[in-house]
Amino acid sequence: MTIEKAYIYKRKDGDTTFCYGELNEGDNIEITLDADVDGIDGIAADIDVTDPKTNTWEKICEYLENNYSSKISELSAV
Repeated sequence: MTIEKAYIYKRKDGDTTFCYGELNEGDNIEITLDADVDGIDGIAADIDVTDPKTNTWEKICEYLENNYSSKISELSAV
């Protein structure tokens, strides 16, 4: 099964973050960092996709880039 990219976010460093899946109430966001980054991939369970501040992939990418890591390669709704 292949999940198509839902959104491609252009990061401040010029690279991209690929977002997968449809955002639904209750979803968590799975985070995958760039391979060359020291950090931990994980799950963002504190993002409410019904909140107007984080209800689109673009807004979620901006939030995580500013508050978690600027080197996120992929996000998936889980």
